[in-house]
Amino acid sequence: MGRCTVVRELVVNASLLISGLYIGSLLFRLTPQSMASWRTSMSFGLYYGVVAAALLAFNQEGAGDGSRSFHLVPVAIAALHGSPRAAAIAAGFQLLLGWALPGVGLDARVALETAVVGLGAAAIAAVAKRRASAWAWTATLVAGSQLVGAVLDGAPREGRWWEAVVFASGILLVLWGADSFIRKERERKALMTEYTYLTQHDLLTGLLNFQTFQARLQPLLAEGNRVCFILIDCDDVKSLNTEQGFHTVDGTLRNVANLLRAYFPDALLMGRYGSDEFAVVFPMPDDLPARLEKTLETQIQELSDIQLSYGYAVYPDEAKDPSAFIALVQRRMLETKRRLWLEREAHWLHNERLMAVGELAAGMAHEIRNPLTTVKGFLQVSKQNGYNVSEYYDIIMHEIKRMSDLTVEFLQFSKPSAHRPSLISIQECVQAAVQLTESEITRNGHQLQLQAEEMPLMALLEKDKIIQVLVNVVRNGIEAMEEGGGTLAIAVYPRGEFGLVDVTDTGGGITDEHLMRLFQPFFSTKSKGTGLGLSISQKLINEHGGYISVRSKVGIGTTFTIRLPLADRDATA
Repeated sequence: MGRCTVVRELVVNASLLISGLYIGSLLFRLTPQSMASWRTSMSFGLYYGVVAAALLAFNQEGAGDGSRSFHLVPVAIAALHGSPRAAAIAAGFQLLLGWALPGVGLDARVALETAVVGLGAAAIAAVAKRRASAWAWTATLVAGSQLVGAVLDGAPREGRWWEAVVFASGILLVLWGADSFIRKERERKALMTEYTYLTQHDLLTGLLNFQTFQARLQPLLAEGNRVCFILIDCDDVKSLNTEQGFHTVDGTLRNVANLLRAYFPDALLMGRYGSDEFAVVFPMPDDLPARLEKTLETQIQELSDIQLSYGYAVYPDEAKDPSAFIALVQRRMLETKRRLWLEREAHWLHNERLMAVGELAAGMAHEIRNPLTTVKGFLQVSKQNGYNVSEYYDIIMHEIKRMSDLTVEFLQFSKPSAHRPSLISIQECVQAAVQLTESEITRNGHQLQLQAEEMPLMALLEKDKIIQVLVNVVRNGIEAMEEGGGTLAIAVYPRGEFGLVDVTDTGGGITDEHLMRLFQPFFSTKSKGTGLGLSISQKLINEHGGYISVRSKVGIGTTFTIRLPLADRDATA
């Protein structure tokens, strides 16, 4: 055989083999998991058996010259990239085709060579622990088969050693190229598969992401099948994130996703619809409401330890247009969230009221118990003096009056009162409060500074209640200052839609700790106070749509600010 012929056969055999490998890379998605199945490994082995038989048929004209060991390369590829089972199948199918089809060029030497390489490559693939070792031993087996075949064909006697060596080297080169090609192609497909997965799935839960879910939902609905679409929202995820951190939230969301997979195995689509929302589409069951109530309201909530809100609709029963159907599901989920939020809010308010009632009852009991203890003590002492209470009469009456005043104030604080406002100026109420307290201010040696806006600040007010608040605040300022030398400043001015009244004293101020509790019932820094004055004042101002605030600096003084909404100009005209 001439050198040109040798080169031509090498090139043609390599071209045929590469074409077969390329087609095989398109047909088979090679993974260890896929090759573990009999069906895949058999298909893989049969295909490469066909490729080997085609190479053997190409070289049929010189079947005995030892140049046909290219047909062993597909068998080696089946072992290296498939499985031992695939290599054995490739070799066996090659032999079957050689015997069954005329003109393939199968003789005893080629049959023996194919069987030895097939079984040897299968054994190497099964035993070798490292891929490099498997490749080296398989390449040695294929090249050795070529050289042994050349010896059996009489190459040494005819002086054709160079031809056998060239073919053996060519086969090794082709095997290396084929192996590299398939390996790179497998890596490329793996990267493409990973890229496709990452672009279509949520990394945290492994479910479809929003874009992919929407893209697959539209054609699914277009098929017209009767399906149920559920949107599920995990409540209070933000508060859980704040309290326990994002690691806990991530674990909770993964747990919910796994539970949805377990309880909806028939799902046609399942995805993460938002940061804390999931979507599931599954065939319409007969017992839909009962199934959802049992699964979403009981089982998953108990196992995930998080409350779920959900909304669902049935297609095409409730909406035939896909866009309208999706909007319907979203609206129902939001309605469910709102209903649950209102229920929780009502429950929270109910608990707050119970706590407030408990605190008020405890404070009232404490305030009444003190004067009762005093009265009881004096009555027990008077028993020893023949029930003569004349000596303790004034003290007993003072304590009884104190209980009476406390009861009146408590009723005023707790009892709802009718609100009958009239249009009057804020300055008028301030002037009336000043008239009631001016003599007390003077008697304690303090100075009064009044600065009021000239234009009347008209508001819808109950005059007596506003005067009551102002008198209470002014008297608190008087009592906060030591006798002589103090200054009480009252300022009336507008700000936006409100009329403001500032009452400032130059007393000792209030600590931050006391400021936080200043409007709580029964809290007082005065020895003789009931602790209800400011609570009542706040209640009365709130009834007028305003609010009262306080700022204070220890050693400098305190300022109470009362804000009252001004009447519309049309109402004052």
